[in-house]
Amino acid sequence: MFRIALLPASRPDPRRRALCALAATAMLPVGRASSQPTAPARSPTPSQPEGPFYPKTFPADRDSDLTQVLGRAARAQGTPLYLSGRVFTRDGKPLGNATVELWQCDVHGRYHHAGDDGVPRDDNFQGYGVATADTEGRYAFKTIRPVPYGGRPPHMHIRVRAGGGSVLTTQIYIAGDALAGDSILAASSSGTMGQLTMALAPVTGREQGALGGTFDLVLR
Repeated sequence: MFRIALLPASRPDPRRRALCALAATAMLPVGRASSQPTAPARSPTPSQPEGPFYPKTFPADRDSDLTQVLGRAARAQGTPLYLSGRVFTRDGKPLGNATVELWQCDVHGRYHHAGDDGVPRDDNFQGYGVATADTEGRYAFKTIRPVPYGGRPPHMHIRVRAGGGSVLTTQIYIAGDALAGDSILAASSSGTMGQLTMALAPVTGREQGALGGTFDLVLR
């Protein structure tokens, strides 16, 4: 008669158990919160006075390129400036389809379409333009580097309108320009100057000497 020897049961390998546990954990469903991170909160862009130079009449050509007037061959005098940025809510969500208006004086300090008909004047500068933000809140303009006038430092005026009636009117200043003595900034709250200052840098692939700057706008 044959006898069958029973082998003792083998002890489970602790490393194998650890690997099995890790695999089981990886197969668990991932919570929705981890796959959709919350956008960081943003500080609202400070508002600034509209001033007396918002257009009284709007030009027939009011696209986002202020350096070229429809029907004119010559381009605006001044240093070309490519301005871009994004429009956000305070909770960091992009505001698609927001309307962004930009107006500023020409290289001689004249505001077009605002009753400022003095000379000299650059009639090849559009003076006012409108851009519509895309679905990610991105907007862009081509204009000229702003120049000082009437004791004020170089600046550009911006107005943003978004769905639901949210409106922001402000001014953008240039880093490195003399801003300390400006009466508008002096009347603003602490920290406004830093939030409304934009750095400029040369851009490649554009006109010689062209500058570029980025400025994000955050609505309340």
